[in-house]
Amino acid sequence: MKLNSAEEILRFAIRKEADAATAYHIAADRARPGVKQFFKELAEEEEKHRKRLEAFDVKKVGRMKLKETKGLGISEKIEDIPFGPELTYEELLRMAIKNEERSQNLYTSTSKLVTDPNLKKLLLILAQEESTHKERLEKIYDEEILKEF
Repeated sequence: MKLNSAEEILRFAIRKEADAATAYHIAADRARPGVKQFFKELAEEEEKHRKRLEAFDVKKVGRMKLKETKGLGISEKIEDIPFGPELTYEELLRMAIKNEERSQNLYTSTSKLVTDPNLKKLLLILAQEESTHKERLEKIYDEEILKEF
């Protein structure tokens, strides 16, 4: 990824969201009936994120505030699972959580490589957004999977 401009970072993030939506659509097509809807919903979420990024005004980065998101700490305790058509709902949730965690870590680690304060802040905003997605999935996992035990 080029780190030369906010526009290039945004283009990268937009491609990343579009790729995630495509992957979730493919997963929905290949998944068994009980989890197809889950993947369709994830794909729709990624498409919404892409559209928000396409409308994002980089001139506002300096005025934006970073919020701390903590998550539930579930992503740090679960193992990643490669996609397969026979994955259970629990496994699919785990896979999605880890995908969001990887994206968050990518933006956070990349922010440490740039010196321009606005580029750094933009990358941290993108990391924060991924953290929010991860936290949302962790809450679903906690409520629907862990509460069963």
